[in-house]
Amino acid sequence: MHTGRLATRPGIPASKSEVTDTFRVMESRFANPGDVGHFLHYGGSGGTHELDHDFVVVDVETSGLDPAAGARVIEIAAVRINQAGQIQDSMSSLVNPEDGNTGADWIHGITADMVIEAPTFDQIFDDLARVMDNAIFVAHHAKFDEGFVAAEAQLAGAKLLTMPAICTYWLARNTVKGTDNFKLGTLATHFEISQESAHTALDDAKVVAQMLPKMLSNYKSLTYFTQPTEQPRIGKSAALLPRN
Repeated sequence: MHTGRLATRPGIPASKSEVTDTFRVMESRFANPGDVGHFLHYGGSGGTHELDHDFVVVDVETSGLDPAAGARVIEIAAVRINQAGQIQDSMSSLVNPEDGNTGADWIHGITADMVIEAPTFDQIFDDLARVMDNAIFVAHHAKFDEGFVAAEAQLAGAKLLTMPAICTYWLARNTVKGTDNFKLGTLATHFEISQESAHTALDDAKVVAQMLPKMLSNYKSLTYFTQPTEQPRIGKSAALLPRN
């Protein structure tokens, strides 16, 4: 029986059928404290560690909603901030899904022509790992982003190590009052954060990075269940291709 966890065969790329099997069931897109995902252990409350490490905000744009159905990452961004919200490092790139399919381009604006010359996920993985090293993983509807990063890492033959994480959808539900919902655009308006290009990975990640300290100021103390760690490298690289 498959639990949805990432298969552990370091250095050996998985086949697409193995990814489909591992990620057969999509979980809820947001995470509660104590939830254990493919490589993330979600904190917030009830944990045993208070951490002062950097945060890394990750956002993906994808060709579909479910990696188990063959959807792929077509853009990724990671923005590393310190506890004060200051950017320490970042990476962003379009990603070649290798099947020519970019999905709903009327939503994310990414066409097949835009990713033809883009690096594949295995070629950007080491850049992503660098920004994630020894940080707390953050995303809005975090299980969605986690699931795609985990599936792509498995295809690339990378073994992601367990990271502490926070889902900002959960955090918003516990700190934000007076909004109709907790969608990213709604929260950006609430916090008076400008969204220059919604549904681009880098802009969405920067919006989350800006609103995170504002929400944390309304939450007494975050606790976690695991410590940050360095991520492995797979030794492949290619020039990143940020979206213009």
